[in-house]
Amino acid sequence: MAITFVDDTADAGQTDFLFNFLYLEDEHVAVFVDGVKKTIGASEDYTVQTSPTKKIVLNVAATGGEIVRVQRISAPAVDLVDFQNGSVLTEAELDRAYLHNRYLAEESAEQNDISLRVKAGSDGSFDALNKKIVNVVDPTADQDAATKNYVDDTVAGVVGGSIPDGSITYAKIQNSVANNVILGNDNGADSDVQELTAAEVRTLLNVADGATANTNTGTVVSIASGTGLAGGPITSSGTLSLASIANLRALGNVSGGSAAPVAIDIKDEDAMTSDSDTALATQQSIKAYIDNSIAGLTTILTHDTGWFNDTTGLTNNTTYAFTHSLNSNKLVFQIYVADDNTGTNAVALDVHFDNLGTTTDTWGAIVNSVTTTGFSVNLGASYLSSIGASVSVSFVGKYIRVIAVGF
Repeated sequence: MAITFVDDTADAGQTDFLFNFLYLEDEHVAVFVDGVKKTIGASEDYTVQTSPTKKIVLNVAATGGEIVRVQRISAPAVDLVDFQNGSVLTEAELDRAYLHNRYLAEESAEQNDISLRVKAGSDGSFDALNKKIVNVVDPTADQDAATKNYVDDTVAGVVGGSIPDGSITYAKIQNSVANNVILGNDNGADSDVQELTAAEVRTLLNVADGATANTNTGTVVSIASGTGLAGGPITSSGTLSLASIANLRALGNVSGGSAAPVAIDIKDEDAMTSDSDTALATQQSIKAYIDNSIAGLTTILTHDTGWFNDTTGLTNNTTYAFTHSLNSNKLVFQIYVADDNTGTNAVALDVHFDNLGTTTDTWGAIVNSVTTTGFSVNLGASYLSSIGASVSVSFVGKYIRVIAVGF
């Protein structure tokens, strides 16, 4: 368990993040959001609070999903105590100097424990602790580590027909006696490929002595398999021959059949119109057809502000503005009030709509200024209970949560 830092995944609207490590100065409590260091200060990014619990408070609430690290960094380049000759050494100064060195040692040791390092008791290999290694340049030397980008580009080049220079050498296509060979399928014997002898290669290529160019335009003979494909149209005698598109179109009865073929209008393979019942459809045209068919269906949109207290606390009869990305002003609202940002003792408020912009009301909450990108909520002084009774409420120290559903 870490003793000099703590990581949290932020909720939407969250500002407070607890920590429990000891420190000497507020400036030694550093905050990183998604790896970016923030600046301490009331008018900057965050402040440090110690009562009733130790926590940092972001001046701008998180949007949700950020990784927030609170970490002690005890100013390693700064001397916190400067001893003078003839001065009285107080307990506080000695403790402060000792603790500064201790905290620096703890921070250094803990960073070493979570860093890439040679694993103890191993063969000297580096241990990345099951973490990704990022910000690595592409390799240049033979023994450099390969990045994902380098491998992806290399594989894409081979698939696309671009084999890197020097990848194939004579040595890599020679057998044990340094004779160049061709690899071919071995028809499912012991492996996927086999080594062909010089005689087999000459037979395959129909070359007599391995030197004379092949001029034979007749039947192609496969090795140890008899007669293969003969040139000419497909006939009704059962002989399988090479056929042109014209031969296929003129094809009639095959292998002794008696019925004439039925003409079928095969349309464009990408056509997916209402009159193309016999069309050949590609995956792309099917997807486009389905996408067009379901276009226009109403989509339900939602926006959740998360638990919100304006960082400094809420007050009654005050208007708070919110933004959303629903791109619609057709919204239905539900507003809740709770004791903290986890929703303790949550109560649903009575929601009113006031398009005239009134900022005071005695009932629950007024929603106004609704646009396609935002809305405002004014907090009243009371709300209606489930039996219709008026219940007074103070929003001081409370949190509200607004859920908007749009169409």
